[in-house]
Amino acid sequence: MTEADSPAVELAPIREMLRMYCQALSERALELRDLRQLIDKNIGWSRDDVATSDGSAIFLPALVERCAGRADNFEFLKVMATQQAGHLEFGSFEFQYDRPSTRFPDWRPKLSPQPDGHGHHHDHPSATELSRFFRLFPNRPLARDIFSIVESARIEARVIREYRGIAPAYRSLRQQALALRPEMIFLPAREVLLELLIRVGLGQTDGLKIPAEREETAIGSLRLLRAACARGATVEDAAEATLRIYALLSRVENEFFEADRFVAIELDPARSKGSTAWNDEGRTTKDEGPRSTVCGLRSTTDDDSAGAGTLTFSPTVAREKPYLSPPGVDYRGEFRPELAQLLSRPQPNSREQRKALTAEELAELLKSQRSPKPEDRDGKGEEQDPQIDRMVQNLLRELERRDPRMQSVRQRPSFQRDGDSGSLSANQPGTYLYDEWNCHTGSYRARWCKVHEKVMEAGDAAFYRDALIAHAGLRLQIRREFELVAPERYRKEKRLPDGVEHDLDAAIEALTDLRSGVTPSEKLFWRQHRDERDVAVAFLLDMSGSTGEAIATAAARAERSQRRIIDVEKEAIVLMIDALEELGDRYGVFGFSGHGRDQVEFFVIKDMDEEFSPAVARRIGRIGPLHATRMGPAIRHAAAKLRRQQTRAKFLFLISDGRPQDRGYSQENNDKGYAIQDTRLALVEARREGIHPFCLTVDKEGNDYLRTMMEDFSYEVLADVNLLPRRLPQLYRKLTV
Repeated sequence: MTEADSPAVELAPIREMLRMYCQALSERALELRDLRQLIDKNIGWSRDDVATSDGSAIFLPALVERCAGRADNFEFLKVMATQQAGHLEFGSFEFQYDRPSTRFPDWRPKLSPQPDGHGHHHDHPSATELSRFFRLFPNRPLARDIFSIVESARIEARVIREYRGIAPAYRSLRQQALALRPEMIFLPAREVLLELLIRVGLGQTDGLKIPAEREETAIGSLRLLRAACARGATVEDAAEATLRIYALLSRVENEFFEADRFVAIELDPARSKGSTAWNDEGRTTKDEGPRSTVCGLRSTTDDDSAGAGTLTFSPTVAREKPYLSPPGVDYRGEFRPELAQLLSRPQPNSREQRKALTAEELAELLKSQRSPKPEDRDGKGEEQDPQIDRMVQNLLRELERRDPRMQSVRQRPSFQRDGDSGSLSANQPGTYLYDEWNCHTGSYRARWCKVHEKVMEAGDAAFYRDALIAHAGLRLQIRREFELVAPERYRKEKRLPDGVEHDLDAAIEALTDLRSGVTPSEKLFWRQHRDERDVAVAFLLDMSGSTGEAIATAAARAERSQRRIIDVEKEAIVLMIDALEELGDRYGVFGFSGHGRDQVEFFVIKDMDEEFSPAVARRIGRIGPLHATRMGPAIRHAAAKLRRQQTRAKFLFLISDGRPQDRGYSQENNDKGYAIQDTRLALVEARREGIHPFCLTVDKEGNDYLRTMMEDFSYEVLADVNLLPRRLPQLYRKLTV
């Protein structure tokens, strides 16, 4: 058979066509790539024959040869791409733990995280919002399977409703997928119920058999699936349905039943008995809340006002079969929502989740993506898996590569543990060492932090230009206000050879000299000179990962805007630069981030003695979210730059979106005071040098820690981040007059 006669469909010739198709569906710019590119990175994806998404791009197999006909293979490829585009369009990777659902009373705020497999409770932020959600479950593999089933069914149902042209292809592939599903009577009870959810999500309505003893659980689970797939349901609804289905399955022992104990369950609404499985509006009709013992949940406290509860799970009994995840549905692809959410760095979902991400947390996330091995259940799987180690390092590199700022940062060969004792050494150009205050011992840790100063790489000057255009009215207002800041004080300079008026004292002296026969001085005039402002200011921008959080406003959601906190910070700096260039004050703009005490990154956007130029404008366009927030050494380095300025007044403006946090700095609850106290001491040190610090934060919870961190320093908490471009110039004018 010649290549032209082969039924196989290659991706390469039609990739651009499929990309435009997926872009039209999702209404966002996206890339469509060869799946092998993702597999070769070894960061968590393994299947090379089905589609997937990393949260921003769609990955498809290079060759599809599943069916006898070329048209059928193309149909399979197109449906795979459509399903992945659906995940992107309908928000599978945009889950937010605290965002309410639309079709359920929310249980998430009332539940407490479960300990890990070793019985340990972790207070540090989760790697992703979905990771935080899965911490609620004692049996996390089961919870992930339920969520994957429900969310995939939700996406598929919505795609079929909204894009009816693709519906026939979906129906055809559904029938093929159902024909390959395992027989339910050969599965243990818990796996039967999951298989039931998969089959109903694929459209099967008859021929379904379940153990008679589990009929009530099955009907309840199907009602929840229906609600999560109804019109208007969101990924948060899929999460709430997962909580409830898990609670139902927690009472089901994974035991086998004889075939004669299976009964048919009817789903056709036209038949009376089966219709009890569905609610006509796709909504839950009754919700007893997470304290209901019927749902397999228990409270962590007897005080109902506490609002905290935990999910429980029935203990394993001798006759139970070890739980195995159900086989997937191939055209739905490989669904890795936690990894995709992690890699979608431009849209972080919470303030502090990504500021202190460690290799250990990545390893935990990667392990959760794999089916447990027998030795794990026997307690013999404690040793570190070399494959996981390699994947963690690959994932760290991928996170750095995807960050728009990290392309200019040299990668560290290894990470030094913050717990290691001993001072560091600055043996590279552009590195500086600073002490760090240890509030536990009441003393400094000498040469404890290493700051790497580097000039920000050039980006696109369009951001600077567009910001001035977008805020043209505000720009004019700021300029007028700053004209009032210009000094109005004048000093009188006497005894000049020329001027607008005579100096009376000099004139009298000259007349006396003439009468005495002495040659008089010709310096008989005086002139007023206006005092020049004598101010130096450093703007220090927080470039931590949380500044990449999208600003959730109604307008932004309607326009699918990706405007982030860091973008608003940059707009405020653009307006400040524009005004300061007119005012004439000396200023510098710097950014900071880092990962650990030996890798505090300090980016020079405009140095104190540097003239503004198009190069500075391009650097502003390159500013983006990075890692963590070790404020102490960044403040000390900015203060060192101000200290060298020979001006009468010096100011340091710290612009941040959250509390100081970094690996080994404030990662655990008992360390948060350490970071706050070190930052406070850094500000105290600056004030001793004659520098006036001011902190401006867009963290709505900033008052909780700023009272301690800033003490008697000035600070302000903005209720709305969008006010920053207007408020920053106002504060500058007020403080520097």
